[in-house]
Amino acid sequence: MQNPRVRTVALVVGAILVVVAAAAAALFVWLRAYAPLSATRNPSFAPGRGLSTSVRPTLGSGGKPVLFPAYRTARTFDTAFTIENTGRFAATVLGLGSTSSASGLTAQAIFASDNPTVTADPSHLHPLTSLRLDPKDTAIVDVRWRLDCSGQTGSLSSDHVRLRYRYLSLFTRTQAVELPFAVALRCAGAPSSP
Repeated sequence: MQNPRVRTVALVVGAILVVVAAAAAALFVWLRAYAPLSATRNPSFAPGRGLSTSVRPTLGSGGKPVLFPAYRTARTFDTAFTIENTGRFAATVLGLGSTSSASGLTAQAIFASDNPTVTADPSHLHPLTSLRLDPKDTAIVDVRWRLDCSGQTGSLSSDHVRLRYRYLSLFTRTQAVELPFAVALRCAGAPSSP
């Protein structure tokens, strides 16, 4: 016959182990879903060269300005904006996350800026290899969009960019960061050559 005291201790230890295991699993799931990056609305954003028109927020734009780059085959379009780490841990931006190459409007490259104001001036842009952001830190980045109307009709738009980042030296993931603007490409009747 087992001692009731030993049985009680075993039940208490077993219950504590179950609670600790459940808490560790919940913490691991939370850390895997951690999404600390945010594009701030202040300071503002800046379009690069080749802007055809900019439309103030209209019905259906979600309250965002819409940028329409002028289309020419093989032309790119830059947009600069401020990114912020709104999380509790430092995050290192590693670059762009994978995107569908089927779209005619694709984030192609990301650059860091050495200018203290938001500008898409190419003379201030440098390839981004990694960018460490401590909690509440901000930095100006520039995304270069590939414009391609080949086989596309109508309008294409995007108001998100997928960024790869690392945190706690253990986790690397990709987050779709909502931009304070939308980029729209009109492909109806677009020329097939420059």
